Amino acid sequence: MKYPATALMLLMVMGIFFTGCMQSSGTPPVTPVVPISPVPAPEPATPVVTAAATTAPRQVVTVIHQVSQIKDIKDSELLFTLQVPEEWSVSTHRLVNPDSSEGLMYQTDLVKDKFFIHTYTISRSWDQNYRDQFRLWSPPPAETTVIINGITFDRFESATDGTINVSYVARKTSANERGYASVLFFTANTSNRFEKEDYEKIVSSFRYFEGTSASIMPGGEIERIAVPEEESGSVRSAAGSGSPGSSGGSSSGGCSRCHG
Repeated sequence: MKYPATALMLLMVMGIFFTGCMQSSGTPPVTPVVPISPVPAPEPATPVVTAAATTAPRQVVTVIHQVSQIKDIKDSELLFTLQVPEEWSVSTHRLVNPDSSEGLMYQTDLVKDKFFIHTYTISRSWDQNYRDQFRLWSPPPAETTVIINGITFDRFESATDGTINVSYVARKTSANERGYASVLFFTANTSNRFEKEDYEKIVSSFRYFEGTSASIMPGGEIERIAVPEEESGSVRSAAGSGSPGSSGGSSSGGCSRCHG
């Protein structure tokens, strides 16, 4: 009776053993792989539109410089020439000498009471009288020395109350062959931005020439006019041909219109 029971026990142990081996050697359970979703591409950034700063439109003022045709003019007696706008009417008259003075003096009017030339003989030191008068300008003028077409000038410039006064006094050593020297004077309005520039260009064209060249010099002759009787005397003299605000000049010559 012992053997069958023992056999049965052996069979049960072997069955348990083989059952465990089968479970341990079996295929392990597979964990399902969860698919990874692709990372979505970033959406393009929406451009931020910044409103441009608005400014009030500026009014642009264009200043047109009317440039005139120029012409050559000359004085065959006083031996000078220069270039002026074609529409200008230029004339010369003789000034009455101040008391106790010598020599001849002429005034050439380019722009009446604004731009003129005094031409005088250098027998007396009138050039120094001009310098002395210009130095009385208020404010005191800036003084420089310039050479224009071989003529040495002492230049004076003073600006006040919207005007610029400029004068050029030729030195006696630069007088022409007939012993004439010149003073060029103009008053420019600062409200006209081109007036001073235009006048300076005319001054830069001023030159003397030799008497033998008078007939071949280009340009028309400057008109020579007589002094009306009612305008004779101090009105047309070098010392008293005053415009408003001027004062009398020196008895030995000068330019009363040239006061600033």
